Amino acid sequence: MPHTITYNPDLSIIKIKFEGNITLNETKEIFSESLQIANEQNCFLFLSDYREAIMKLSTFEIYELPKILSNVFVASKIPVHRLKRALVVAKDLEDYRFFEVVTANQGQNVKLFQDLDEAKKWLLSA
Repeated sequence: MPHTITYNPDLSIIKIKFEGNITLNETKEIFSESLQIANEQNCFLFLSDYREAIMKLSTFEIYELPKILSNVFVASKIPVHRLKRALVVAKDLEDYRFFEVVTANQGQNVKLFQDLDEAKKWLLSA
């Protein structure tokens, strides 16, 4: 799955753009890459654009993602609750909504959007 991770210094946001199929192994790789940028920039606002992605994760894998992310951050000695993530989606809404609920139940801050500007506005709000 092609993806790009960029840091916007003007907004202090890390933007992750996904294209194609999303699998568990690639998701883990993206978590690690984005964590490295978060550490370098001391930035914990993530704007993830899934509008051109296709969810290829099972319900169990989606359920496990918040734990996997938490473990990646714990290994780096960064509390995962410092993250604020906006997910912009166009399809697979049921899967993403399930992910949003599971993530919130793990005490992580994530919210779904279908509009990129609304997602940015929420990320930048207090």
